[in-house]
Amino acid sequence: MKVIIPAAGEGTRLRPHTNTKPKPILPIAGSTIIDFIMDDISLIPDLEEVIFIVGYLKEKMIEYLTSKYKNIKLSFVVQKEYKGLAHAISLTREYIKDNDKIFIILGDTIFKLNLPEIISKNENSLGVCEVDNPSRFGVAILNDKGIIKKLVEKPKEPISNLALTGLYHIINSKELFEAVDYIIKNDIKTKNEYQLTDALEYMIERGLIFKTFKLEGWFDCGEKSTMIETNRLIIKNKILSDNIKDSAIVPPVFIDKDVKIESSVIGPYVHIGKNSKIENSILKNCIMFEEVNISNVLMDDCIVSEKAKYKGKTNSMDIGASITIEQN
Repeated sequence: MKVIIPAAGEGTRLRPHTNTKPKPILPIAGSTIIDFIMDDISLIPDLEEVIFIVGYLKEKMIEYLTSKYKNIKLSFVVQKEYKGLAHAISLTREYIKDNDKIFIILGDTIFKLNLPEIISKNENSLGVCEVDNPSRFGVAILNDKGIIKKLVEKPKEPISNLALTGLYHIINSKELFEAVDYIIKNDIKTKNEYQLTDALEYMIERGLIFKTFKLEGWFDCGEKSTMIETNRLIIKNKILSDNIKDSAIVPPVFIDKDVKIESSVIGPYVHIGKNSKIENSILKNCIMFEEVNISNVLMDDCIVSEKAKYKGKTNSMDIGASITIEQN
């Protein structure tokens, strides 16, 4: 089994926080987005290799992953032009043999799923989740036997509420790359990009069987509001610092090592990165990267990037890396 993780995008909807970090390594709920994914991947019993498609801030991605996952074979493919997910997958062709089974996971998708169980089944299958607004997603339409009869990328009309979640189990890898090559060669685009959904639809039209598996949980990290909501849903109480004075901690929170907290109320649903300092403040529903310095503020629904300093008053805002703000 080989895993492909597309992670080349710029994460523009999460700026300014992605100005200095690629989206997959943004902190959340005591970890990072990519670490949640890698935790699940590490459970695959016959894992051979994880192939990352990188681009934006690729050096930081490569350094982070190679330093942390030395016991897993990692490879990196650079996507220089962003032409869509199918184009990204096409760049991994030299790493995949015709008889390889592959699992594709988008690099910003946190999920809850028994991954080994799904992979143990010798069938093509796509992860789905029921949604209220299917027009935002690719969707699957099933026949009465539970087999996918059609895939549609971001339908204008609500033809199905089964959204594709960015998890793809492919046992016919040769046919997948043939389909990807076909849509690129014939310039078949949706919303001006070569979509993996269109390549999979081509495979279905050629008679290949695809089933679905439902995720137990699917957590979006695409923009500020959804990232804060995901942090709220998955955070577990963990306090690594012993330098908390005259403060109230309202679980669940994650407080990393060497964090100093004085005269503050922290929580619920707060992540604070290492070497940060919080004084005379109230924080809830917040994600603080490492080495932030916060004093005399009330913060709710906030993300603060690394080495930022804030003194004053606020309710909800984003603060980029190494920014200093003082309000009287």
